[in-house]
Amino acid sequence: MDSALHQSYSNVEVIVVDDGSTDETVEVLKSYGDKIKTIVQENKGAAAARNRGIQEASGEYLTFLDADDSYQLENIEKKILFLNENPEYQWCYSDWAWVDETGLVQMYGHEPKVSLAHLKASGDVLNLALRGYRLGTNVFMFKRALIDKLQGFDESLKVLEDYDFYVRAAALSPLGFVDEVLCHIYQHTGSLGTDCDKAVAYQNRLRLHKKMNRLFAENLKEEVVAKDWRLQQADLYRNLSALALVENHYQRAGIFLCTSLKYKKWQLGILKLWFKIVWQRMRLNANT
Repeated sequence: MDSALHQSYSNVEVIVVDDGSTDETVEVLKSYGDKIKTIVQENKGAAAARNRGIQEASGEYLTFLDADDSYQLENIEKKILFLNENPEYQWCYSDWAWVDETGLVQMYGHEPKVSLAHLKASGDVLNLALRGYRLGTNVFMFKRALIDKLQGFDESLKVLEDYDFYVRAAALSPLGFVDEVLCHIYQHTGSLGTDCDKAVAYQNRLRLHKKMNRLFAENLKEEVVAKDWRLQQADLYRNLSALALVENHYQRAGIFLCTSLKYKKWQLGILKLWFKIVWQRMRLNANT
């Protein structure tokens, strides 16, 4: 938050949405006085928190910043300058650097090379987005007009709501790129550490994929996009199969696995998963 307050661009409105914190966050926020606008609400998830921030914001340009990440001094100034000088763009993003748990700053860290910044991509990025090239919310700046057209984040998604948001933005406007490191993203371990968390994540991913199939059916038919999309589908249903197996739902696990094989026949570890499903079914049948 301090990085948002201490920007080289001075006309900044900082809105903090406390989404049901259970620690000392509210007391810390009070110490900032009228430097920030604080909204306290019951826990509704990241999408709802960002939507509330959008509702409260009065500026022409909007950015988002997660609690544990930070902006560089000129982040806002340089992105506003870029959008003013390039009116064909309604949103832009910058490069960023990872900060690991020891405080070491490094470019990309362990980020898989499926990020738009690796390509320094700009312009029409919809097909790249559908192929799985992603960006974190913190690196973007949006014009208010584009935010209004998008009608906010999808609150039915508990994860990947940011990815859904930027795919829909890419369908409406070309994306600009500011080729400088203007954000620091802090790495943390254990974000999907339990089977319960993984189940929620993959169920949301399934919901998102169905939404993408509905909204962008024609784009997903294009050869290069279709190839990567099928790989994503295969991976999704294989993981859903493995999670169903953990929950002792072998029939569901088998259905998910067959669906995965429809998208890609040969996959690493697929035979091992298949044998586990068969073995569990035999064991359960023997006990009944």
